Amino acid sequence: MIFVDASVPRSVADRIKRSRPETVWIGDVFRLDTKDPVWLREAGRRGWLIITRDKNIRKRHGERRAIAESGAGCFVLVYREPLKKDEIAEMILSFLEDMEALFENTPRPFIYTVTKNGDFNKYDLRP
Repeated sequence: MIFVDASVPRSVADRIKRSRPETVWIGDVFRLDTKDPVWLREAGRRGWLIITRDKNIRKRHGERRAIAESGAGCFVLVYREPLKKDEIAEMILSFLEDMEALFENTPRPFIYTVTKNGDFNKYDLRP
């Protein structure tokens, strides 16, 4: 299952769902006001590949702890210039197979940042 958090617009998640029906957007399974550590733990527990644009998830202690404790695999989209929704969807679709390969072959928990150019960088989860 591919889990897309609220930092990614629902319309982008819907576009991903058209090519990958096993995709869920946060609002499909959680209330939108669900705190990040709560949904991160649950998505990790369920073994879902997490995609977010919230670059602060990798910096906040509570979120990092939720990822570490639940064994989550999280991909954080990072880019400097603003992207339109279609561009965000294209970015995700372009690198989704790479994300899935890393998700399957990298011991969890982990956080990878993913750039617009397709560079993947593993983020250190240690406090």
